[in-house]
Amino acid sequence: MLSKRGFDSAGYLQLSQDHLVALSLWLLMEDKKQTSFENLVAEAFTSFPERFQLEGYPEWPNSHVIGKAWVRCRTDKKWMTGSASEGFRLTPLGIQTAQQVLSELQKTDKGRSKAKERRGSRQTISSRVVLRLEKSPAYVKYKSQGLDQISEYEFCDLLYCTLESMPETFEKNFSIVKQEIQQYRRNDLCEFLDHLRQQFASKFVGKRIRGGLMPQKKEG
Repeated sequence: MLSKRGFDSAGYLQLSQDHLVALSLWLLMEDKKQTSFENLVAEAFTSFPERFQLEGYPEWPNSHVIGKAWVRCRTDKKWMTGSASEGFRLTPLGIQTAQQVLSELQKTDKGRSKAKERRGSRQTISSRVVLRLEKSPAYVKYKSQGLDQISEYEFCDLLYCTLESMPETFEKNFSIVKQEIQQYRRNDLCEFLDHLRQQFASKFVGKRIRGGLMPQKKEG
């Protein structure tokens, strides 16, 4: 199982569970997500799957290990405050520690050869676009409920747009996203985007001027 954030297992397996749990909480806070125990387990497992997988069942997280790690981070290392019932926060020392861990992981990832990145490394821009699309509410809903259930808001968010974005913005962002996906050779995602474009075709045309021309004043 690959890290949803593209972290190389060769790098994060060298780090302790406590360090990775602290970084997982920092990532949740950076994404402005609820810092609940459930979200912490999900973030730690999906970001560092080989470190936090359940033995014998690699598709499931080991919440017990993560639970013991956050307790150590709070009581022994003073990196965290809070509880499983109330949610967690990082202390200033915890923030510093998490940022140092992230820096170490990024150095490990940058150590990979450029040739490997050109073949489709998970660290390339294209891979991050693909990962974001796969995790998007629009794509998740498409896989479980079908294309017709995707809302206009979810479509806009997929293209880094708002409901009020101009048609030109939709055109530009659609082209950029599709180009990155094509670089990653994900034809299935390209077809998904094309279907969405047809479904929300009005966003690419839209009303450029509301109310028409300003009325001219009568002379005399």
